[in-house]
Amino acid sequence: MSQLVAQWRCSPGVARSALAVLASEGRITGGRGRRARVRTPPRRIKLTIDMTQEQKSLVLRPRSERAARGTVEQTAGVSIDHTSFSARYTEVRATEELASEFGLEVNAELLCRTYETTDQNGIRLAWSISHIPLDLIRSNPDLRDESKEPWPGGHMHQLYTVGIEIERLVRSVTAIEPTPGDRQRWGMDLGVPLLCVHTKSVDIYGRTVEISDATYPADRTGLVFTESLERWPTGHPTFDPETDG
Repeated sequence: MSQLVAQWRCSPGVARSALAVLASEGRITGGRGRRARVRTPPRRIKLTIDMTQEQKSLVLRPRSERAARGTVEQTAGVSIDHTSFSARYTEVRATEELASEFGLEVNAELLCRTYETTDQNGIRLAWSISHIPLDLIRSNPDLRDESKEPWPGGHMHQLYTVGIEIERLVRSVTAIEPTPGDRQRWGMDLGVPLLCVHTKSVDIYGRTVEISDATYPADRTGLVFTESLERWPTGHPTFDPETDG
C-alpha cells in the first residue's frame, strides 16, 4: 500500500485508480460524500448445522450454562456481556403468508419479537424478527414479557417451558438488497447483499411453532453444512464394468 500512496502524490489519475483497486479488494471503505478510509475488518459470522443441536442440548442444562452460550456467542464468537442487546415484543395478527406457514386462520394472534445485537461501536452483529402463535404460550405469561430477555436458552427453552419440544428446523437462505439504513447499521459497503435466513421451527407433532427471519451481511458470513448420507447396505454389489449398463 505504501507504493500506491507514493504514486497518489504524483498523479490524481493514479490516485483514483489506486483507490478503486483498494476498494475492490475491500481494504478501504467510503462512498458518495464520505472520505475513503482504511476498512476495519468486520467480525466474521459462522452459521453451522451443529449450532442447532447445541441449542437444543442446552435447553436441559442449568440456567448458568444456557446464559453463557447464546446465539451471538455461537455465531460471532463474542460474549453477550460485550454487546448491546435489545428485544421488542408486540402482538400482531397473522397475514395470509404467515397464516399459511403456521397452518392457522388469517388474523390469528401472534407474538412478534424483534431482536438486535450490536457491538461496542454500535455496529450490528445480529438482527432477527420472530413470530409465535399466542395460543401456544398463553400458559406462561413470562413468554410475553420482553423484560425477561435475553432469555437463557433462547426460543427452544422458551417453548420448553410450555411443553413444546422442537424436532427440526427448516431453513431457506436468499439474498436481498439492503436499504441505506441497513448498510449504515451493519457497517456495509455498497454492492454487498444481505443474506436472509428464513427458519421454521417444527415440533415433535409436526406443528410449525415459530418462524424467524434473520439477516447477515454476505461479505462476512459463512454457511457451513454437513450432509450425512445413509450407508449402502451390507453385502451390496461392487462395481463390475462388464455388467454395468
